[in-house]
Amino acid sequence: MPRITARLLPFALILLLAPGLVAAQKPPTVTVSAQGSVQAQPDTAVVQFQISGQNAEVQAAYAQAQQQAEQLRAQLRQQGFAPAQAHWSQYAVSPNWDYQAHRVTSYSVTADVQLLVTDFRRLAPLMNAVSGSGSSALRGVSFELRHHAAERRQAIAAAYAAAQAQAAALAAAAGLKLGALVSASVNAAALVAPGVRLMAAVAAPAPTEQFTPQALTVTANVTAVFLLQQP
Repeated sequence: MPRITARLLPFALILLLAPGLVAAQKPPTVTVSAQGSVQAQPDTAVVQFQISGQNAEVQAAYAQAQQQAEQLRAQLRQQGFAPAQAHWSQYAVSPNWDYQAHRVTSYSVTADVQLLVTDFRRLAPLMNAVSGSGSSALRGVSFELRHHAAERRQAIAAAYAAAQAQAAALAAAAGLKLGALVSASVNAAALVAPGVRLMAAVAAPAPTEQFTPQALTVTANVTAVFLLQQP
């Protein structure tokens, strides 16, 4: 037994010392994170509609929703849009309960519809036509930046420049020199501008003509690891 212990001891010492030796040889690094942002005008308006009907009979509720849908299709055609350009995202048939009487009082049929518009000059006439007709289908308009590859690259470049400047300042404060980039990760996103929400029909011209949509901010977060060198 003593001979076996004597042979294992040096091997155990090597295992304990090896991580320390490796760590001592590893070059020092600095990790920094920074954010870059770019302002951009939206390129797409998302017009939101909701078709609905409510009646004590489910078939009658469906007929009301169908009538409203036909009216919306006609209004879209009048404004130069094909009904197929509008896409429904949710369709629901739900009972409305009187919980005290424990019975169904009516049925609601709803369908959410979205229309993407890239020519913003067409928005005001469309909103005027739909809201001015007394229809309650129009729910609001929001703006998005769907094609933002160039702005994404600009935001990433700005974030990386900021990260590199921070790393250089930290290296100088430590009496060292900033070395090569070891690794980096990036996360970029475009924000959606707040939209105009309409909870009921407004029989008046849309008050948005001659205004421009709010600019969107494309942000990029960069985390970079740099080597530190002796000056």
